[in-house]
Amino acid sequence: MEWSLPAFLLLAVLGVQLARIDLAHHLLPNPLVLTLLGAGLALFILSSTATADWAELLRAAAGAAILFVVFLILALISPNGIGMGDVKLAAPVGLYLGYLGWSQLFYGGALGFVLGGILSVVLIRLKLANLRSEVAFGPSMLAAALGTVLLAS
Repeated sequence: MEWSLPAFLLLAVLGVQLARIDLAHHLLPNPLVLTLLGAGLALFILSSTATADWAELLRAAAGAAILFVVFLILALISPNGIGMGDVKLAAPVGLYLGYLGWSQLFYGGALGFVLGGILSVVLIRLKLANLRSEVAFGPSMLAAALGTVLLAS
């Protein structure tokens, strides 16, 4: 049995809910984001304890910190570009991607921006948004993370 499976199932379930809420309300509720982070960390600790492989856990924690800091810097540079909810969501996304590996952290993080850009262009082309419209970025981050998890497994 793969001991990290429960953590990734949690990512799938809460990720879908967070994306749905962000699309509808442009909001990423703190309790859900913190649950995704805290429960994911707890499940990865359990997995590392069961397998005696601590390198993945350390890389996951580093991934959470790295992605959080990168998103925080981007939000401070361009406050209208990335919201603080997206900054908070970067920590659990980094946790899950970092658990898989450094390349998954890099490509999964970058893929979120690619998907967000594609979504923005599509919405503008369909006249559902304009250049000044807010487009929820959380769903793109979560789709990139889930896609990376599925492709990396």
